[in-house]
Amino acid sequence: MKMIRVNATWCPACIVMKKVWKQVEEVYPDMEYIDLDYDMDEEEVIPLNVGTLLPVTILYKEEKEFARLNGEKSKEQIINVIKEM
Repeated sequence: MKMIRVNATWCPACIVMKKVWKQVEEVYPDMEYIDLDYDMDEEEVIPLNVGTLLPVTILYKEEKEFARLNGEKSKEQIINVIKEM
């Protein structure tokens, strides 16, 4: 499984989500985590079609997108989606 997290330095919700993502990492240490900056990593972000509502959490299973979460989410919300994988 893989989680791509798109955030930006100017985004208050992204700052909040960094703490939540860290908590998820503690529960799922074997998952691959990729952080992308909305402004700095344009080449990787544009093909993901993330829009402008940040942060965006994209979950992949077997290299296929399984779920996409936009905006602030709780640790429990993210874990519940991961459990569905």
